[in-house]
Amino acid sequence: MNHDRVHCAYNGIDVDPETQALTRNRLHWLLDHLPSGRILDLGCSQGTLSVLAARRGERVAGVDIEEEAVAFAARLAAELPPDVAARLAFLRGDGERLGFPDGCFDAAVAGELLEHVNDPGAVLGELHRVLAPGGTLLVSVPHGLMPHHDHRRTFYRAGLRSLLAPLFDVRELTVLDRHMTAVAVRRKTPRGTPAFVLSPEETDFLRREERLEQQAQTLRDKLERANRLYRDVTAVNAELKARGGDGGAAGQDVLDRLSALQESVSLLSGRTSAGADELGAVTEERDRLRADLRAAETEIGLLREAAGAAEDERQRLLESIRELSTGLAAVRDTADAVAAQRDELRAVVRAQAEELRTAGAARDEDLGTAEARHEQVLRGLHARIADLEEEARTERAGLERLRTIYNGERHRHDLTQQRLSKLLGTEAKVRQENERLKEKLEAVTGRLSDYREQVTRIRSSRAWRVLSVYRQLRHPGRPEPAQPERRDALPAPSPARTVVPVPVAAPAAAPKPAAPAPTSLEEVRSGLREWIERARDADGDEVVLMFSGTTYVQEARGNRPIRLTRVYLGRDCPVFFNYYRWRDTEPLPEHPDPLLFQSPIDITPRLLDEVLGADYGGKRKLLFASFPHEAMVRTLTHAASHGWVTIYDARDDWEEFSKIGMAKWYHPGYERYLVAHADVVTAVSAPLARKMETLGGRSVSVNANALDPGFPTPSAPRRPDAARIGYFGHLTDKWFDWDLVLRAARTYPHYTFELAGHQNPDLRLPDNVRLLGLLGHRELAELSAGWALALIPFKNGALADAVDPIKVYEYLHLGLPVLTTYFPQCADYPGVRVTESAAEFVAALPEVAGSDPDLGEIRSWLDRNTWECRVDAYSELAEQVVRKGREGLLTLLECR
Repeated sequence: MNHDRVHCAYNGIDVDPETQALTRNRLHWLLDHLPSGRILDLGCSQGTLSVLAARRGERVAGVDIEEEAVAFAARLAAELPPDVAARLAFLRGDGERLGFPDGCFDAAVAGELLEHVNDPGAVLGELHRVLAPGGTLLVSVPHGLMPHHDHRRTFYRAGLRSLLAPLFDVRELTVLDRHMTAVAVRRKTPRGTPAFVLSPEETDFLRREERLEQQAQTLRDKLERANRLYRDVTAVNAELKARGGDGGAAGQDVLDRLSALQESVSLLSGRTSAGADELGAVTEERDRLRADLRAAETEIGLLREAAGAAEDERQRLLESIRELSTGLAAVRDTADAVAAQRDELRAVVRAQAEELRTAGAARDEDLGTAEARHEQVLRGLHARIADLEEEARTERAGLERLRTIYNGERHRHDLTQQRLSKLLGTEAKVRQENERLKEKLEAVTGRLSDYREQVTRIRSSRAWRVLSVYRQLRHPGRPEPAQPERRDALPAPSPARTVVPVPVAAPAAAPKPAAPAPTSLEEVRSGLREWIERARDADGDEVVLMFSGTTYVQEARGNRPIRLTRVYLGRDCPVFFNYYRWRDTEPLPEHPDPLLFQSPIDITPRLLDEVLGADYGGKRKLLFASFPHEAMVRTLTHAASHGWVTIYDARDDWEEFSKIGMAKWYHPGYERYLVAHADVVTAVSAPLARKMETLGGRSVSVNANALDPGFPTPSAPRRPDAARIGYFGHLTDKWFDWDLVLRAARTYPHYTFELAGHQNPDLRLPDNVRLLGLLGHRELAELSAGWALALIPFKNGALADAVDPIKVYEYLHLGLPVLTTYFPQCADYPGVRVTESAAEFVAALPEVAGSDPDLGEIRSWLDRNTWECRVDAYSELAEQVVRKGREGLLTLLECR
């Protein structure tokens, strides 16, 4: 009997706070990774996890072999609200023989179960049977040796993965406190029979843990024996005091016993102290060995991957050998045929020679004459051959001269081509720098204009006029400072000179410059109506409303909404693009594509009715909400009533962004509404999709980020420097892990870390960390040709868990091996090494820097992950909505 008390541990009943925290962390991790649907909680114990899932809205069946635990869980369910209790069912059953039909559950949990059962393979087989195709299995087991009377086996990472792999695809395997947790997906076709087997390394480590545990138990026994003796001494001492120090034989006997016991206690106390020290050393040794085991398991995984690659190479070589053997056999057959023909010709020659010898006596004279003629002809042929050989030597010499001339010309051509390529690269860099300087100039000019406006407002304010009167009263005769004129450049200061104050008349007030007027709504609406006319006549079969919170569409920016918009425009699909601007006086952006209409976020809400209700000539209408804005909450139902397919595209974890002070506009209710009511919900990563499924209680598709094939590549072949490591992107310390980068730089002082980006904090950087500033795409491509690898060092946490960095695709497009911190979405990307801790990141850096990625595999993968493919996926999801129709209350909004 197990007698598990999870309910007590979770609620802190008769347990210490540390045990309660560990139990809560483990159960909450399982709950966070549990998808929605029909849930089986196998080994449910007292039903704690089942109740938590039912409170979240799931239908849960809890099964346990202990009747007492099932009864406790049933009593617990009876105290819940009726709607929660209706979603719960607790049954007594054996995990090796479940009484459920095939495929009746969407997910299953086996928490703290596999270490207790006799045959874990049979339990997993039953779980595979009752799970629906693609169902999720969550597993939790103790990590390493955890002595317990009912534990049948000890698990490590490789042993658990090998047990699950035949029936389930392990997507995530992590160590949580003293336990291991795994997320696995049901395989459609099993790959064998599950069996619990420890690797040789794990078996050796288990023996060490058992020896250490035995030593620790021995020390605990010695300590218990010492405590018993101490209690005996205390009892005897109390007895002696009770007798009042009687000097008789009984008192002397007690004193003798007390003396003997004290000596024993002193001896055992010394041993116990030594044992405690030894126990501490043993514990440290066990922790060190566990850390070594985790590192060894990581290295074994890498070695197994290398072995798999070597096996593939061996198979390719065997195939080549078989092809060569086939060719060799064909050559041998040809040689045998040639030999047979040769033998036949020799036989004919011998027969002809015999005939000549037979007729030779009668024709000797004629033969002599024929031989003379033959010799003469032969001499003529030899002379002709000599002449031809001389001509051939002359031609070969001429050919060699021509080849020498050609090689020289080709070399000069290559040098000219190289110089031309460098000039073109320099021209591109100069043009890029010019554009960057223009942008800086525009920004500085804008700020200067703002400052001048502020000065003008201050000088025209009542406070300034009062201050001017006060200054005239304090210093009569001093002229009032004139308001500066609005000029492109400030005048140069005049040389210093002595000014004699004389009474002068106050200068006339300078005219107040007119502030830029906000964009007229009628002007925007007039442009919108012209765009609607062009949209109706466009060749594309879709029209898109992209509600984005980013900047306007421009070549220098490449976030997800802008990249999707470019694809739609390339397909002649008109796009209404909502963008963010800081002030309503900023001019509307220009764009060469007439099918793109860009509206600022302060004007868009007043245009939505006209945009949603317009006639687009039968095109399919797609509304993208790329962030949970209040306007989208108000517009969603209205858009559906006009036949728009509404899409909530979760491209970031906005809740986590708000926690670090970025997305201050975020409201969880808005996002929950969009997830629950949009026709289609997508997320850029699997962890973010799971979170959205929890918010909305519905299925969420993963539509990851992608590559823009037009991203530039180096103009010359890559020549990586083994000591140069690069990064480009945001450098804010809100998510960029500066501590990790500085740790890596100090660990490898011979490496140079080149960081291109903006918004970096003010830090003291070591000499081998260089900040390059904000660079254009062409400059980044040229710079990357010398990098040994590219980094993405973001801080591990919930924010990074949801991210699918676009720069991963761009790094791979540039041919760079990639080293990242923990991004679950990128774990299976080719050429990308994902690490789970700072120590693993730093240790893996030299290995990844010296790696040679499979460019063929990467190119094939990138071809399947372009923005064109993402737009195709959205078109397919929209088609499904059109074919199936909406669900729930939104069926009332179906257009007829």
